[in-house]
Amino acid sequence: MFFPKRIIEKVLFSVIFFIIILGVYLSRTDLTFFEGTYVREDGVIEWLTVLALFLCMILCMYRIRILKPFRNRRFVFGLYFFVALFFFGMMEEISWGQRIWEQFFDFRVPDFFQKYNTQREMNFHNLKFGETKINKLIFGTFLGIMIVCYFLILPFLYQKKEAIKEWVNKHALPIPNYYHIIAYITLAIFAQLIGGGKKGEILEFGGCWIVFLMILVPMNRDVFSRKSFER
Repeated sequence: MFFPKRIIEKVLFSVIFFIIILGVYLSRTDLTFFEGTYVREDGVIEWLTVLALFLCMILCMYRIRILKPFRNRRFVFGLYFFVALFFFGMMEEISWGQRIWEQFFDFRVPDFFQKYNTQREMNFHNLKFGETKINKLIFGTFLGIMIVCYFLILPFLYQKKEAIKEWVNKHALPIPNYYHIIAYITLAIFAQLIGGGKKGEILEFGGCWIVFLMILVPMNRDVFSRKSFER
């Protein structure tokens, strides 16, 4: 199956790529509006990214609830790991609620983040120690390598190596379908067309929503369904 069959997937993919293509267009026709409004901090793109991470977390929590009676500890632990991962990503995106605390409480960003965070925000991905930027090292290079391995290498090994397939299924790793892989490659191509220096925001937005759709309907969706169990 090279294209999504479910209506919800088709609608979401259409909306996601409309927003991405609009971002490419705006970056090349009105860079000031693109950077100052479209992808600005606390703007619509950032909050849509947060929404995608939140939905990923909720979906994993739902699967814990329905599958915990039927699956072993490794499988359930895998789901808990993803819940923690998406929660961390979501909170990083909103600087752990910094602006909410500042608005309603007498909150001051801790000295550590004021000293080492390039934007003086309460998050880890903008930390800089000397010439080392955490965002570039971990959230850029390392995460990029992990995404390439997960989307391009792991699906191939999953289908070819029975031992890897068994390990993946036992640890609750969702495997992307071919159309998720195509979508991610397309996203990467569009991101290169963005003018200015804010393509990362579009990559985060598109990447998080593609991950949500991958978790929603993975290649190995049977292992996440109660219908696959004998009761």
